[in-house]
Amino acid sequence: MLWLAVCVLGFGAGAVHQWQTGRIGVLGDYAYIVDTAWRIAQGEVMYRDFGLPHSPLTFHVQATLIRVFGFSYGVTAWYCTVVNVVYVLLTYGLVRVSVSGWSGVALCVPLVWLAPHCIYPHPFYDPDTCLLILLNLNLLQWVATRRVRAVVAFLGGVTTVLPALAKQNVGYPYVVLVVGVVVWWGWLRGRWAGGRGGEWSQEESKEEGTEELDVVGLRWFGAGVAAGVVGAVVWLGLTCGLGNYWRWVFASASRRLVGLVLIPEIYGNYESWALGGLMVLGWWLWQRKGEGARPSWVATASATLLLGPFVVMSTITWLCGGLFVVGYNHPLLSLWVPVMILTLVVGLWQLPSALSASQPVRVMLPWIAVILTFFSFLSQGHTKSSYGVWALFVLMVASVVRVRNDPWQLLICWIFAITLTLTAIPYVYRNIRLRYIDRRGKTLQTVTSGSFRGFTVHVPHLSNFFELLDFVTKYIPESEPVVCVPQEDPFYVMTGRRNPLPMVIFDRTATPFFPEDIVNEAERRQVKWVIVKRVLQIRHLAWEVEGIPEAFSEKYTTVARLSGYDILYRID
Repeated sequence: MLWLAVCVLGFGAGAVHQWQTGRIGVLGDYAYIVDTAWRIAQGEVMYRDFGLPHSPLTFHVQATLIRVFGFSYGVTAWYCTVVNVVYVLLTYGLVRVSVSGWSGVALCVPLVWLAPHCIYPHPFYDPDTCLLILLNLNLLQWVATRRVRAVVAFLGGVTTVLPALAKQNVGYPYVVLVVGVVVWWGWLRGRWAGGRGGEWSQEESKEEGTEELDVVGLRWFGAGVAAGVVGAVVWLGLTCGLGNYWRWVFASASRRLVGLVLIPEIYGNYESWALGGLMVLGWWLWQRKGEGARPSWVATASATLLLGPFVVMSTITWLCGGLFVVGYNHPLLSLWVPVMILTLVVGLWQLPSALSASQPVRVMLPWIAVILTFFSFLSQGHTKSSYGVWALFVLMVASVVRVRNDPWQLLICWIFAITLTLTAIPYVYRNIRLRYIDRRGKTLQTVTSGSFRGFTVHVPHLSNFFELLDFVTKYIPESEPVVCVPQEDPFYVMTGRRNPLPMVIFDRTATPFFPEDIVNEAERRQVKWVIVKRVLQIRHLAWEVEGIPEAFSEKYTTVARLSGYDILYRID
């Protein structure tokens, strides 16, 4: 019955994504993924033939879908829907490690609206990374608490490296954390405790729900982790070259990290620390239940302090929603830092007994959730990076309310679920995360036919794009290479052409070249046609490409001016 309820929640998250695809789309972000995947599907190799400051897995997944099904927006949309469904199911698999019954179901209710592709409708590496982390943690929990075959444990360990291949600033710290867990519980814990560390004899059997630790399974899992790391290194070395991988994924991508001066802006807010302190006090009062008879006021005060921020933010969202229409300062996002503070305190409180506990995943969940959230926020802060990691938020809450046989637990979990969901609905409905795109058009445009069918944006971006496609079909031969600046549209995958330049998009991080270098490279590759987009959907791309259109204009002549594009041509 519980799993049936969770499946309903998962399909609800999938339905919200399908609804979202009919409301909004981001041409530039979608083009970044599928045009890169198109290059890979045509045989080009990331980091060797073209550069990107991101790990390769998401692009390779989409390239595989293109190879199997051909390019179709519907395929990528359904991929996101499936990710949402599986995301909720895997989160519940970990939530019930900390809380059971309907309390665990309640904690997953907000994910109907906060699953990653409810907030952001296209394939991207943040949701993929968190999904792979959830998958691997479920496998680790299974191997550590069930008797499984050695080959199954080994293959589960191999999957540990996948998050690192999806997003480096989250995936690599995750691999290090898992290695630490496996080494301690698989090898060192038993020696430190002076015992067997939970390893079974041949006569013992392993039943579902046991609290014992399968050391042998963990060791096979650890062997799989080592094999996965070696396999990833070999694969990268044989395909793109380790030097190229390091240059793009670490040296170049490091410029995207939030500067040290911005960290105080994320975590130095006094209001967040005050809310976190009140929640810590509420949690401490709740833990006092075991010390004699607990007065009713203590239970009431603890519940009020724990749930107060969620109730307040939900009330503010609905009563003062108009105040949060502009920018990213939404009440929902202000809950991240207080919950991280609370979880960190709970983890420190339980640390003395953590190293000797027999269930590594249960012990490490609060630490893994907080640490990975911190590394995720290094990309763009909590306002822009949190859309893919709300499962970690839920796991932090689950770790905090982990008190067995407490009648207040169910009530607290459901109040949390209701208030967070009420705060999340306006956040998604108003597309707060997507404020960076142009939505000044009063009506929506939706593609009704072809491989791009179903894509929806505000006017006039789709009509402008299809006007460009008509012009290219009529006047530019397929054999002649074309450069698009700033390549905000999925031009190459829609036309079946190849990008002649060794970069995908003219983002300052993705393209560490001066405008003159880009023009010289285009000349070297005999590019005669350049398309410069004037009417941008992602407005900040205007300063990202500053100087590039002017550099092309010095050597190329404008031969046509469309509604949203200038067509440049160079005569030899």
